[in-house]
Amino acid sequence: MMNCTWGYMRHGRYLYYSWLFWLLVVAVAVTLVWLLNHMRKARQFRCPGCHTRVEQVYLRCPECGHGLKSHCPGCSRIVNNSWRFCPHCKKELHPEVEKKSTGADSLSA
Repeated sequence: MMNCTWGYMRHGRYLYYSWLFWLLVVAVAVTLVWLLNHMRKARQFRCPGCHTRVEQVYLRCPECGHGLKSHCPGCSRIVNNSWRFCPHCKKELHPEVEKKSTGADSLSA
């Protein structure tokens, strides 16, 4: 029988009796559980208005009514309000934002 800090052989199997080995196994398991939980929470969507968790398919926040998605004026497909262009028909989604900024520039000149 060999003297080893990690364990010893008995009947052809390596038995682990070292406290250091089990401490490392528990630490790795806890770290993996924490990482998986953290990644799951990172995928959850939140309302930009009230920061409540919302499902990805919601069009409006059920708490504050903030619009999360709208329809494209060109192809009538559902698009996110944060997008500038429709990925389906390539139409600009918020042209009034551009008109307001150009109108303010002409007044200041």
